[in-house]
Amino acid sequence: MTEDDGGVRGKAASLFAERHTLVHYLIVRRQLTGFEAPHIFFRHGESVLPVFCVRKEAGRFIASHDLGEGWHVRGYSVGELVSLLVALHERVALVSFSPLPGHLLIEDELSHLTSRDDFIASMIVRRDHARALPQPTTG
Repeated sequence: MTEDDGGVRGKAASLFAERHTLVHYLIVRRQLTGFEAPHIFFRHGESVLPVFCVRKEAGRFIASHDLGEGWHVRGYSVGELVSLLVALHERVALVSFSPLPGHLLIEDELSHLTSRDDFIASMIVRRDHARALPQPTTG
């Protein structure tokens, strides 16, 4: 195998891994401390973290709400998201997965809410399933 072949195979394996890495998107704003704090809203007195599976959905959410200056979309790996949710355990009670812009007040949206702990558990199961997918052969 030549050095060039390894580079091509390495790039292919990297692209495969990238496509099978689960990424979720949060709306965040950088704090003075440098920490990117996620946008949290309240529903019936409980704190809700909106989590998106598509970057554009998060962007539409920002565009449809008056969140103020500095809010932007940031991607998180499963490990990063789980760590963040554990760190925010006292601030986040529920997760809303890919909420539709403008529908936060509709009772039907409550069906998209899950507890923080159940969401963490589902992320771990999905990550483990993704890891079990067949990897590309290198030759």
